[in-house]
Amino acid sequence: MNYTTIKLFASWGMLTPNLDWYRENNFLTDEQYKDISGTDYKPAEA
Repeated sequence: MNYTTIKLFASWGMLTPNLDWYRENNFLTDEQYKDISGTDYKPAEA
């Protein structure tokens, strides 16, 4: 999926897996994540 499609599904509340998954797997940059979510990306603790 690309950024535009991810943003569209997120705006509908229909994005699966969740937005963090798309950032963790490099479908989104930190800036794109913030644009969609409104918050900074914080990686999960290992």
